[in-house]
Formats: sequence, C-alpha cells, structure tokens
Amino acid sequence: MTRSPHAFFARGLLVLCAALLAGCAEESTETTTEATETEPPELSIKSPAEGACVSIGEAPDARIPFLLEVKALYLRPPGYCGDVKNCGHLELSANGKVVSRGSGTVLEFPLIGVADRYDTFGVEIVVVDDEGEPLQGGEGSALRATRTISTAPSCEAGGGA
Repeated sequence: MTRSPHAFFARGLLVLCAALLAGCAEESTETTTEATETEPPELSIKSPAEGACVSIGEAPDARIPFLLEVKALYLRPPGYCGDVKNCGHLELSANGKVVSRGSGTVLEFPLIGVADRYDTFGVEIVVVDDEGEPLQGGEGSALRATRTISTAPSCEAGGGA
C-alpha cells in the first residue's frame, strides 16, 4: 500500500501542530518573582540611576521608563490580588503627585501635561495593595523606591542638567 505525498504532508503537519501546542502549554506568562513566606518583598530601581540626566528631546509625549527589580513580590493589576500575600500594583509619583500606575517591571513616567518638562524630579515608586494601601517591606516600612532625576532636551556635556 503506497501513500500519496499529501498524506505524508498532512501527517507531518499534525505532528508539528501537536509539538507546538505542547510547547505553548509549558510556557509561563508569569513576569514577576515568586513570593515566599520566608522572604520579605523587595523593590528597587535599576534605571535610571540616581541623579541621572534623562534626555527627553522635544516630543510633547515623552515618557521616561523606570526599570524595576522585584523580589518575593507578585505584581498584579488593581483588584487581582485577592488573598495573595506580597501582592500589589505600582504607583509612580513625581514631586509628590501620582502620574502613573502599573503592574510590570517597567513603569513609565509620562511628561504629557507637565508644566516644566526640563526640571529636576523626585520620583517615588510605591507598591500598593488592592485597597490602595502601601505594602510593607522587610523592616515594617512601606515598600518603595526613590530616585532624583533631571530632564533636558539633550544630556550631553553642558546640557543643563
């Protein structure tokens, strides 16, 4: 009994689809670290560096990305933590005003509507629970990270920062 080339193609296609589905089933969409009962949660800012000048050009919709590192912490959108310990979302404040919220390890500081875009900003990122209350870190204080940055059209030598 001989098989047509179409039968071999169809069988190969089925095998390929099965392999792809098996691979997708093993992938994880988890983007944060696993929280444990023994480790206190931690939050830190990887970039921009403390005191950095951030070049934002002239675009009116400029955004400054803050790259974060979390440990023993689940980041979820507001309302999605339920009874999960060490779980919350992030609030980014610039000079005391909340300007951004998120639940990932990159949080943007949008400069849209900021009166003086070229200035020095005190940035604070706080982890808050579903009710908007700050989560507690290892020493019983609110889980937060801070940076002071300056913005300029260009941060080359003499850029005004």
